Parts: sequence; structure tokens; C-alpha cells
Amino acid sequence: MHDEFIGDINVEFDLDFQTAILSLMYKDPRFLSYAADNLSPSYFTDKDLAWMFSTLRSHFLDTRSVINERAIKDRLRVDIRNGRLDSERLKYVRQVFINIQDDALTDAGYIEDRVVLFVKKNLMQEAFLAATAAYQKGDYGAISNVFAEAYTKADILFKAGQSYPDIEDFQERVKRRNVVRNVIPTGIMDLDNYLRGGGLGEKEMGVILAPTNRGKSMMLKHIAEFNMLRGLNGLIFTLEMSEDRYLDRFDMSLSRLTTNEMLQHPDVVEKKLKEIASNPAYGKVYVKEYPTQSVTVDNLRSCAENLRRNGFFADFIVVDYADLLQSTAKYTEKRHEHSHIYETLRGWAVEEELPIWTATQANRASLSKTQVTVADISEDFGKAMIADVIIGLSQNKKEKDNREMRLFVAKNRDGTSGMEVTVRTDFAHGRFYDGP
Repeated sequence: MHDEFIGDINVEFDLDFQTAILSLMYKDPRFLSYAADNLSPSYFTDKDLAWMFSTLRSHFLDTRSVINERAIKDRLRVDIRNGRLDSERLKYVRQVFINIQDDALTDAGYIEDRVVLFVKKNLMQEAFLAATAAYQKGDYGAISNVFAEAYTKADILFKAGQSYPDIEDFQERVKRRNVVRNVIPTGIMDLDNYLRGGGLGEKEMGVILAPTNRGKSMMLKHIAEFNMLRGLNGLIFTLEMSEDRYLDRFDMSLSRLTTNEMLQHPDVVEKKLKEIASNPAYGKVYVKEYPTQSVTVDNLRSCAENLRRNGFFADFIVVDYADLLQSTAKYTEKRHEHSHIYETLRGWAVEEELPIWTATQANRASLSKTQVTVADISEDFGKAMIADVIIGLSQNKKEKDNREMRLFVAKNRDGTSGMEVTVRTDFAHGRFYDGP
């Protein structure tokens, strides 16, 4: 169908809109970079517009700058001399250039949105073909990654960075410094005092480091419980314990009962649960269990997205624990896969602007050490470089008998490290921190 006002509806963009795309490329380096990566001359139905797109893109790829009028004239002369452009088309190309200069682009935001939607559609079509090929090969783990990469490619280049030195940017940064930082505290005041803003911030990843059976999961559960009682929602992924066992620890801690006492007094636990559920000041936690080494970070993201669609929005995420995830990238050495998992997990924290707490296993030698530090990380030291905060759990036999634990700030990207805090524990009642 062709209408005099709207043109051919079978064409994605009419000539006027195609000209506007070129105008935005000419006037906005950010959009030019995006279009150079994601559009092609074949998307332009007029050969003069297609030539102008190719010229804008090739100049940008060659020089990483926006073309000016002098360079366009020079490229016209070169292409006419080399037979790539018919001299009779010169007046038409000149008019295209005048049009893209004169366009006021009052609808620049709309043009961006439409182009991004168009790019997403094309990338998703390509992703479907790639996913089908992966399915036929039996590479099921790659399918979700194909779609995640396509979606990221369509969007991420529109997130502009910052230049330095820049006075205007500096003033904006000063304003952001004075904004109260949204953090997820550990609930252990002496420890939180060492962390910037009193806890783990948005876009950050914290790691609990300890040998086996020292209390990593207990501390992660404590952080989730403390923040739930502050009115926040948390999403917990458990790859070692069952959902029931994890929730039992919440029951024990909140009702102050041991496992045997819970079995004998379920009414006490139910009363406490009703009290918490009826109080709008409290948040919620959602616990999702997966078998060890069965899922990737992309699978966790899909779960979080499904929960959002159903109305549950997490303020923080706990992964218990990242070492038990599966890597989407395969390497000869296992340690490189661990680094990839941690990089992907922290990338998720940055994209979602959420804090993520997880844990990692310390090596066997740490069992006999007085203090657990980053040097005791098992498998891959790269985890230490990726994490923003690392808390080592240290305990000797006497301290274990006295229900004491030393928390060593092994890494603190934006603060002081090397400090130690001693706390009382009560694992029998599901409590990592038996404080006030």
C-alpha cells in the first residue's frame, strides 16, 4: 500500500526519516558510533542517501570523528575521479547534505528510539537463527547467551561515558557525591563502619571467603535477613543447600529455636511468620534452588526477570555461591572459567545497579591459618581482582568453642582494608551474628 501522506508502509523508514537518521549521525557522535556498528547502506532505499551513510560511517571508522563539509567535498571528488560515483549525481548528493545540515532534529529522541527498535528486531532475528543452530548442535547453554548478547548490543552503546577534565561533568559528579548512597549493610555495625557508606553499594559485588564449613552460607543468610527486616526485598540463589533448608535457617533465627525445638513447636514459628508477614515495614526474600554446576549467571538473570514480571523487585541479590555456577565460556583451565563467572556476575550487578553478595571457597591450608586473606582464595586469584569487597572468616578451635568468629576485611575497593572485627555466633539457632 502506498499513501501520498505516509508513503509506502512496507518500507521501514521513508526517505524523510532516512534523511533524519543521517542528520542525527552528522550531529551526534554518540549516535554516529551506534549507527556505524548496527546499520548498513542496504537499509537506505535511495542510492544518494546510501552513499552519504557509507561516507559518514567510513570516515568515522577511519578517523573516529564526525565528518565535516571539507572532508565530504574531498570524498566526492575522489569517488567521482575513481568512478565510484557518477558526476551527474553530484547535485543530488549536495542536496542530501544540505538537508541533513538544515534538519532541526526536534524529534531526535524519537529517531533514536525507532532506530534502536529496528536494530533490536534485526539482531533478534539473527539471534533466533543462531539459537536454532545451537539447539540443533545440542549446545543448550549457549541459547540464552545468544539472546542476551543481541539485546546488549542493541542498547549498551547509548550509555554515554564521561570526559576528564570537564567542569560541567565535575559539578554533576559533586552533586552525585552528596546523594545518600544506597547500600546493603551486613548488619554488623563494627564491620559496616569500615565499608563505604556503611555497606555494599549499587553496582558492587561482595565476597565471603572461608574454608569449608566455616559459615559462609550463614553469613549470606544473615545479610539477607537483616535487610529484609529493614524493608528490602532480596533474591537468594542457592546451589548447595535446598530451599527448605535455607528457609529453615530463617525460621530458626527469627523464632530463636533450634532445629529440634522447631519440630516440637511449629506454632511458635508460625506465629513469628504471621507477625513478619503482616508488618508492611518488612520486606521479603525469595529463595530459588538450583543443582550444583547446572546454571549460568544468564539463567539467574532470567529468573530475576521472570520475578520482576510477576511483581517481585529485588533490592539485592545473594548467590550461594558463585563457585558452583557454570561458566558460559569454556577454557582449558578451570580457574579461567571461575574468573569468567565472577566477571559476569559483577557485570550483572553493574547493569542492574544492585549489590550482589556471594561466597568463595578458601583453600585447605586456610583451615590451619590464624587469618584468612585473599592469598587463600581457592582455584583462581582473579576473583580477588574482580570483587569490590572481600570478607575473610577466621576462627581457631578455642574461638569455635566460644562461638566467636573474626571477620577480616581482606579487600575494600573504596575504603581501608586489613582490619578485623570479632563477633559472637549462634549457629545452633541459625544465627551468624548473635549481636544486639
